[in-house]
Amino acid sequence: MRRFLLTMMIAIFTLTFISTAFAENYYLSLPVDNVKWTDHISVIVPAENPAIEGINPMTGEAWYGRYTPILVSTDNQPDALPHWGVSSADIIYEIPLHTNGATRQVVVYMGTIPRYVGPIRSGRVYQASLRQMWGGAFVFYGVSEDYNAPTFERRNAEFDVLRFISLTNGKEVYNNMGLLTFPFFNGLYGGTIGAMFHRAVDKEHAYLHSVQVDTQAVLSYFTNDPVMHPFKFTETGLDHGINVSDITVSYGSIKGDGDYTTSFKYNPMFRTYIRYRNGQEYYDGLNMQTCEFANVIVLRTDVHIPGKDGSRIIAPLYGQGTAEIFQNGKYIRGTWVRTNSPTVADQYASQPYRMVFLDDYGQELEMKVGKTCIQVVDEDQPVTVVAEQAISGGIPQASPVPTATPAPTRTPHATRTPKPGQETPAPVAEPSGDAAETEGDVEFDFGG
Repeated sequence: MRRFLLTMMIAIFTLTFISTAFAENYYLSLPVDNVKWTDHISVIVPAENPAIEGINPMTGEAWYGRYTPILVSTDNQPDALPHWGVSSADIIYEIPLHTNGATRQVVVYMGTIPRYVGPIRSGRVYQASLRQMWGGAFVFYGVSEDYNAPTFERRNAEFDVLRFISLTNGKEVYNNMGLLTFPFFNGLYGGTIGAMFHRAVDKEHAYLHSVQVDTQAVLSYFTNDPVMHPFKFTETGLDHGINVSDITVSYGSIKGDGDYTTSFKYNPMFRTYIRYRNGQEYYDGLNMQTCEFANVIVLRTDVHIPGKDGSRIIAPLYGQGTAEIFQNGKYIRGTWVRTNSPTVADQYASQPYRMVFLDDYGQELEMKVGKTCIQVVDEDQPVTVVAEQAISGGIPQASPVPTATPAPTRTPHATRTPKPGQETPAPVAEPSGDAAETEGDVEFDFGG
């Protein structure tokens, strides 16, 4: 009963806030003029932050234990929802997958790691790039490869995952059979690694969208702790900026596949952002908890395709670009930077370095303690917000966009990482790497 009353209070408070504090709403697309990704660095890159004992370097929360991050390539098709374990994630990245608007996620687990997570799909170079930064294990189910190259050495490492891994981690992680060793876990390889992957049996996930991984098996491979790259943290968050209640990123709508629209609604009671997918709350299939975030960042980069290959997205996560930053219901425009040099970022040498977010004053952004969601978009991707005042350069919308999002039906929770809750139904083991699954992966990769 107390939980029910709390839920009702939250819903009423949220609706009151939306109807009063933002009575004079401006529906705007954030400005995109002169927003260009570059490998030339024009900002002052701050030094690394020290790792503090007892503090999670990703969330700023109290934490004790080994630093063993697990990055999971998560299937983001509508049929793959709900995702398992996402309420425990420290950071979620959503990144374009195809030019038709489909996306894929990288879910980063460290502070709390559920026993099973997923659904898991094939890996991409930009996901492997994030692993190079955070360290730890990268879990996926198949990879993007450059099948047209005459030799392995001539494969395009901008989208060939195996070539990228060999260039950034050394040839010892790769052999001529295409097998990888720790910290890379490909469920299609079969054998000991493949045995970690299972298919969940439930009524919500079809065959292609049901792969889970046993994270305890992954953790057993850690022999040492990776290098930490802590954020800078604050308990209070932004104290300036433009009040924004809603954020919407519409990646695309695909016939036969559904929409790829991610939106956030500010929750003033907890000062967090409730995440939605296609107008429905984004929740964890393990414990039914709605996912909320202390920080939402829209990261702009040069999303493009190489040559005539329309199925291979490149999204550089090194160099410098624009960041749309949201904290405490406020918006500022800042910068992101990741580089090995104060002048020019090298595509491969920059990989071990951290990504730094700078605020509108050029200082390192203090991340609000809690979880972070990062939406990666193209430089020209419109991002629609509901603002309390006009934004310089913002493009007014003719009609209220986004439309009102329904109040959460599940109990919202604070952004602090929850303890593992209800586990997924016991998985049923299947042989991994069979011909049928390989064909399905290729079909999925090229079809969205």
